[in-house]
Amino acid sequence: MSLLHDAVRTECLTVLSRFRADFYRCLRACADALFELIDAVLCIDGPVRSTQA
Repeated sequence: MSLLHDAVRTECLTVLSRFRADFYRCLRACADALFELIDAVLCIDGPVRSTQA
């Protein structure tokens, strides 16, 4: 059963990795900064707030 679980987990990580790489290629200008910002927003607990009024 453990091998099946590992295979499913590996497949999920492969799909996620491919998605991240494809998404990164879509970001033309400031790709590194935008990608880091998106990662931060997706990983935060709670609502995301703007500091601008």
